[in-house]
Amino acid sequence: MLRALLGLPPRRWGRSLLWMLFPSVALVVALGFVIAELLGRNEETVALPVFARLNPMRMVMEASERLPMILIFIALMMVAIYTTLHVGLRPLRRLSLLAADIGPATIHARLPVASAPREVAPLVEAFNATIDRLEAGWRAQRDFSANAAHELRTPLAILRAQVESLLEPDERRAASEEFERLGRLVAQLLALGEAESGVMAQTRSFDLVALARDVTMDMAGFVLSGGRIVGFDSVVEHLIIEGQPDLVETALRNLLENAVRHTPIGVEILVTIDADGLVCVSDDGPGVPPEARARLFERFCRGDPQGAGAGLGLSIVRQIMERHGGSVRLVPFPRGACFELDFRQRI
Repeated sequence: MLRALLGLPPRRWGRSLLWMLFPSVALVVALGFVIAELLGRNEETVALPVFARLNPMRMVMEASERLPMILIFIALMMVAIYTTLHVGLRPLRRLSLLAADIGPATIHARLPVASAPREVAPLVEAFNATIDRLEAGWRAQRDFSANAAHELRTPLAILRAQVESLLEPDERRAASEEFERLGRLVAQLLALGEAESGVMAQTRSFDLVALARDVTMDMAGFVLSGGRIVGFDSVVEHLIIEGQPDLVETALRNLLENAVRHTPIGVEILVTIDADGLVCVSDDGPGVPPEARARLFERFCRGDPQGAGAGLGLSIVRQIMERHGGSVRLVPFPRGACFELDFRQRI
């Protein structure tokens, strides 16, 4: 019963307790009634033999005569047990709420052992030790990605300069494209490490409309050079939200780059913002294949296996939105694809 209760929201514990207690209490009262009849504790049954006392018809009649008293006794037992369990499980409810709040942003938090019941304290300590190991592994993986990406930037730039100086003009273009791909991968690894940092450092208020407009204008040259059209539209002049503008800028850039890489020449890419804090980066291209939608935001998942991307852009966007308490999703669109960033909780 305890395991079933801990799996429910705290507001539903009382109702679940009542449903769980009633069969048990009724069974206990029924057994108590049978035992009382078997022992013959009243003057009417003490002279009867045992088999006569257990006659079903007689016991049914006896139970019907004492039904009000039995129901009152059942109700009193349920109230007493419910009150005891409700008070006794209160520390577990608090611990369950604290455990539910532990996530990437609060992975440093631990459950208080001192406030846990003595019987549950070993379980709380084991849970905290498990979180310690998970945090150590998670931070080691994050630091490795960030450090490796950071250390690769300088030698990659030097290697690119040396290789391009040795190649013929015809071969230089193919080599430059490969170095550009490696450079994007390194930048994405750094962005992923920052998005997974778990600490909302430098959180401040900023204008989402102004930031999105600046990013769109800054990337207009890149979009137009690829043969696409880019536009920006907002129903409000200003929209102040709380968060990290650098990470939000990274998310928008990734969506715009993703739209350029996965659409043909001549496609129009549009960035729109509504008054509720929804940012949409849409295009009128071929859209996302149905078989790729389920794993679209997973790491190293590429919609086009033959494409030049590493499959990290959308997963970085998802991490950034989770860090801001929002979400990113692919929403139905008449034509092409529309990726929606939901900042409504940050307004």
